[in-house]
Amino acid sequence: MKRLVLFLFVAILMVGCATTYYDSEGNPVSKEKMAQLRATAVKAHLAEHRYRIFVDRMYPMRGPAVYLQDDWGLEVSGDSVGLFLPYFGRAYYIPYGRGGGLSLVEPLTSYKEEPMKGGRRIFMTTRNDFESYQIVLEVFDNATVSLVINPSEKETISFSGVMELNDVFTPKGQKASKRHQTTFMKL
Repeated sequence: MKRLVLFLFVAILMVGCATTYYDSEGNPVSKEKMAQLRATAVKAHLAEHRYRIFVDRMYPMRGPAVYLQDDWGLEVSGDSVGLFLPYFGRAYYIPYGRGGGLSLVEPLTSYKEEPMKGGRRIFMTTRNDFESYQIVLEVFDNATVSLVINPSEKETISFSGVMELNDVFTPKGQKASKRHQTTFMKL
């Protein structure tokens, strides 16, 4: 009797933990097809130079990793980049009244993309009135991201997170509905 109850419990648990994806018509979609769609969406966002990254972990050079709970991130929109990130670490120079995190919206001075195993590596540079920033972004096909920021007047800091994929897939012949979306940058 105990074995039967244990077997039923394990069977129900396994069925409850199965992840099934569905398309807009309610048909099940395989994990392989979802991975392919996700990789296609990532490549499309990178090709357009319009994407948003939300970070959930911060890795300062000194100290342990920190879990982030708010909407911290990076947004690339055409030829501009917006950084809205916290900063923990050593700062070599802080202008008066500018002691916050890494917060800026500036044009990119360079943008270079190269392939890597399982994704793309992007090198960006930008500068504001006080310092320059070298940004290395590794975007993987499953939309996970590794971000390294090297400010000229602060220590390097790393982040990890995900790329926002807000693509709408619609059947042929139908128009996609426009949804209200919030953005970091108003360009």
